[in-house]
Amino acid sequence: MITIRPTLLVITILSLFACTANLQAASNNAESKMNHDSGELNGETVYDLLSAEMAANQDNYRYSLSIYLKQAALTGDPGIAKRAAYIAQYLKDQASLIKALTMWITAAPKDIEPQQILTSVFFSQGKFTDAIEYFKASLAQGETKVLLLLTGQLGKMQTSAIYAYIDLLTNTLGPNTSVEHLVTLGILQDHTRQHEDAISNYEKALQLSADSPTALFQKADSLRRLKRYPESLITLNKLLANTPDDRQYNALHIQLLFLLKQDNKAIAAIDKLIESSPEDTPFHSYLALTALDSSHLSKSKSIFQALLLKHPDNTSAYFYLGVIAERRNLFQLAIENYLQVIHGNNILQAHTRAVSLHKSASNKAKVERIIEQFIRSAPEKKITYVLMHADWLHKFEYVKQALNLLDTNIRENPENTDLLYARAMYLEPFSFDAAERDFLKILQLTPDNPVVLNAFGYTLTVHTSRYSQALTLIEKALQLSPKDPATIDSMGWVLYKLKRYDEAVKFLSEAYLLYNDPEVAFHLIAALVSVNDLARARQLYNQISDSHPSNKFVEKARKSLEISK
Repeated sequence: MITIRPTLLVITILSLFACTANLQAASNNAESKMNHDSGELNGETVYDLLSAEMAANQDNYRYSLSIYLKQAALTGDPGIAKRAAYIAQYLKDQASLIKALTMWITAAPKDIEPQQILTSVFFSQGKFTDAIEYFKASLAQGETKVLLLLTGQLGKMQTSAIYAYIDLLTNTLGPNTSVEHLVTLGILQDHTRQHEDAISNYEKALQLSADSPTALFQKADSLRRLKRYPESLITLNKLLANTPDDRQYNALHIQLLFLLKQDNKAIAAIDKLIESSPEDTPFHSYLALTALDSSHLSKSKSIFQALLLKHPDNTSAYFYLGVIAERRNLFQLAIENYLQVIHGNNILQAHTRAVSLHKSASNKAKVERIIEQFIRSAPEKKITYVLMHADWLHKFEYVKQALNLLDTNIRENPENTDLLYARAMYLEPFSFDAAERDFLKILQLTPDNPVVLNAFGYTLTVHTSRYSQALTLIEKALQLSPKDPATIDSMGWVLYKLKRYDEAVKFLSEAYLLYNDPEVAFHLIAALVSVNDLARARQLYNQISDSHPSNKFVEKARKSLEISK
């Protein structure tokens, strides 16, 4: 157990208490209650803090925390707020921690520690907007740890939040800007594809510290993203000169050699790294994947086969051997490899690919045997395999069999939303009423399901004129999943149906940027025609007619343009 030690404040209080035989008897209200605004503590406060410490000594930290929070609010004393924050941290009580930290910051705005802790708390909760003022305060006081906290959270941040921090870091650049500040700004810019700006900041960082490993590596990686491979390699070689054994640097080095068509050097570098680290299985897998990404199938295959010889129980390697066989159009061999994956993160992907490689309706019996085998080996995943089976049946137009399979399993699992959703989607083209019943049941079970809200809303626009109801469903889906291109497309399409054409163009343009699918393009073309932007509509039609000449939505787009004439 972690021991929470008394603060100096509490030790002082304890000393004071030891010198006072009877604290309450020795004072009256006028004399013993000192003014909180003066920074002094009255008798009641001292008594409370002693009670809190005695409670803490008896492991009653919850009571101790409540007292410290109360007295921090009454006194405005930073030491008491700090003690409350430490106890709240120990108890992992984030609500109380935020409350204590806020009081600590108010009482001592120049203290770096509470600003940093509160930044970390808000980051962990995904509240990046709430964190920004405390992040800025920490940065202004020279605290660079918050920069590491920020880059560690990039994968969880929405684009708008990243841009807000880019603006903050840009606006706080100055003559005393640190290397860490410049590098962090560059990393955020890389994340938003502002690679030229990122490189500029890495170069500024390198002017301050020519050997900064992070700045050099990030610059090399940005140059790679911009396909400036020779410059990237020159930058990376500076790192390798000082740290020749760093695996991250070597991995990028091999990737660049492949990109520069220096394949023999890349393969030689892979062999050297494998020889120098014979027991590092994860690194060998990474090198095999690098070779696979660069279409060096033979090298990748040999590494994965060697891994299987060393670790035959690690069947994940079979997945990549399946991918290699599939790329060589050796489909039966690919299926055999995929079926040998019996554990690991890619087991379901392997099984899905094994089923999908049965590319003829005549393979129905084989697929059924494989699915039965999957269910026997992993009965807890039965629903997943049933859905996989139904998808294959539906794809090859065994629609009745797919629905029968789903019906049987829904009777056994009447509240399984995945089964209900699959059935609704299969029913929708020819029995919208039946599909609607399934959509409604799913939303009774999971009212905040953005996928179903969007699917139901969109199908309403296709099969009915209940556009206002569709709009309500899609608006809710968009609130729950604001970056989903399918939902953005649905929003644009229902607005089109409601004849709100300018708004429709806005949403459909955003959807097409995220997902340049022919159906989305058709929706956008129809909306553009409605606002008389025929030049853009024709340009978009030419793009999709070249890339998807036989797609049914290209034909629909052509008819939309014809109507405009």
